Amino acid sequence: MGKRALVTGASRGIGKAIAAALAAEGFDVVGTCRDPRRLAAADRIAGVTYLPLDLVDPRSVERLVKKVGDVDVLVNNAGEGQVGPAEEVRLEDVRAMFEAHFFGPVRLVQAFVPGMRTRGAGVVISISSMRAEIATPFSGVYAAAKAALGSFTDSLRLEVTRFGLKVAVVSPFHVKTGLPQVPVMRPGSTYAARVRQARANRDRDIARGVEPGAIATLVVRIVKSRRSRGWYTAGRGSGLMAFLIKHLPRSLAESISSRRFDLPAGRAG
Repeated sequence: MGKRALVTGASRGIGKAIAAALAAEGFDVVGTCRDPRRLAAADRIAGVTYLPLDLVDPRSVERLVKKVGDVDVLVNNAGEGQVGPAEEVRLEDVRAMFEAHFFGPVRLVQAFVPGMRTRGAGVVISISSMRAEIATPFSGVYAAAKAALGSFTDSLRLEVTRFGLKVAVVSPFHVKTGLPQVPVMRPGSTYAARVRQARANRDRDIARGVEPGAIATLVVRIVKSRRSRGWYTAGRGSGLMAFLIKHLPRSLAESISSRRFDLPAGRAG
């Protein structure tokens, strides 16, 4: 094909599956991770060139852009999760989460979209999360960063579709990945038991989720389609969550979400 795709966070999980799927379609794939030198041979995908990228560091983004040149497909996927009470997360952790999930992808969009627009073709896909679409307990910072990325991507789509670009948000739900769920709470937190239970509930649902290849298949379909929608979801339970978002009053949807991810009231501590 002679076309190049850039997939961030390609060393594991959804990013790894997307990189493999695009390589199988004939794309020249550049996959990023923090340190490719530490990537085991068994984890490397044939046809994928691995380059270092730390989205929290603007200089790292600049080095990657200079090395890669133009791309035809940009998949903003890299990131990590946080679990903890909103009142206790440190501001430096909030900033780091937004650098990784929002500011870093914005820098990549601003670097690569001008070339796509000039050529009259290109695809930008942002991997968000269903947690950005409906509130869940103890995921506030992660959800906020993903929601910011989704809103930015939606606006980008309205601006560049006329130039021949396809732009979409994919919001997975319950996918078997190794996405770190970094705990952020104070020692002796009032919320400790509820946070542990919420994390256990998420781990259980993720273990029962779909394989990352399901998201990769969807991404390839978007890339190959003549036209695309602005928003997609996939994964175990995604249909139910999409229904809640679209058809139920917000208060009822949040009540169902709270019961799904949190302990009943009165069991904190």
